[in-house]
Amino acid sequence: MLVTNFLAGGVAAGERSLLVGYEESRGQLIRNARSWGVDFETMEAEGGLKVVCLYPEAQSLPDHLLMIRQLVEEFKPDRLAIDSLSALERIAPETGFREFLISLTSFVKKREIAGLCTATDKSLVGGHSASEQHISTLTDSIILLRYIQKAQFMHRGLMVLKMRGSEHDKQIRRFTIDGGGMHLGQPIEGAPDVFGGSATNDPS
Repeated sequence: MLVTNFLAGGVAAGERSLLVGYEESRGQLIRNARSWGVDFETMEAEGGLKVVCLYPEAQSLPDHLLMIRQLVEEFKPDRLAIDSLSALERIAPETGFREFLISLTSFVKKREIAGLCTATDKSLVGGHSASEQHISTLTDSIILLRYIQKAQFMHRGLMVLKMRGSEHDKQIRRFTIDGGGMHLGQPIEGAPDVFGGSATNDPS
């Protein structure tokens, strides 16, 4: 949903957006976007969007990096989304993955492209992504999404974990997703530890 909004927002502003997907098929991405009121097919037909989907195992990390660079050279996007880094992480050793991230972020920054990369945690509640230590040192901003349990209910929580060079909201806010897209709500009072997943003492 964040990737969809990021790309659609660029197209709406007259920018060109590029999506490189490794988690879902092209058809699935288009159907998901349509269910949220975003028409990827029309955006592509009008030249504002390009969607490319590949299996991570189809080639090596250096080849994936080369492909992304070629796509950027050809399409010249203002925004680039990679979904997801976690899919690429599993096909390479840790050192190779870090080298890939350094090269990717350096390339994106040099071209002054707004980039959004997703990464999946190993657990639904709390825990740490295996790539977190690499991502945090290379990126300008990190948005953390978590499932948060309070009593018998499960909520979706969003927080800005890092925003380099800027003050930002430190609260964990509830967000919902429906046919109209993603909606940011009020702060979640008494939320548990979003990193460790420990329970809250607040019974509400």
